[in-house]
Amino acid sequence: MEPYTPNLVYGKGTHSNCLLSHRTDSQIHLLSGCQHETMRNMVTERHNIAARMIAKAISKSALGGNMVYTDIGSTTRMVEQGLTSSQQIANITLPLWLLPHLHPSKLKTRFRPNLILVLPKNEGFAAQGNIRMTHPSTWEVHLVEIKYCDNTRPDAQLQNVRIQYSRVIQLLRAQGSRINMHTILKDGRFWG
Repeated sequence: MEPYTPNLVYGKGTHSNCLLSHRTDSQIHLLSGCQHETMRNMVTERHNIAARMIAKAISKSALGGNMVYTDIGSTTRMVEQGLTSSQQIANITLPLWLLPHLHPSKLKTRFRPNLILVLPKNEGFAAQGNIRMTHPSTWEVHLVEIKYCDNTRPDAQLQNVRIQYSRVIQLLRAQGSRINMHTILKDGRFWG
């Protein structure tokens, strides 16, 4: 009897190796994720599509003018998905004005969340278009991160987010900003 492999089940092959990575195909390989570059790119794009949908919804709300940064794919992909803004939103590299004491080479590091919104402190969700001209101690910074995980075990991803963004949170707090971390978890077993 042939072992279960996605290739054999879906009629895509006659052997038990993954068609992309050529490693042994199995339920574990399927569920834990093939590490072939093509598959990793597909997973990244799936993540970015979800993040762009969230950014688009925020951009159409009263808070749209407060979105100052995104790390949700290329500007071209953002426009393709209908995410446009009348103001300049930094993409991929953190804006220098947000962390002026950080060396510019560090602005494109691992601790970039998917979205950053900056609002004035103690004014609720009032939009302010020129927040850059105010002192960081008057800011309320909202960091938004979208993660995929097994919906029965979200604690590991939540802990990963706390660790991953601890440095940027520390830097923003040192400037006197109030920080709110928003983690949106999506079940990673489904592509939709």
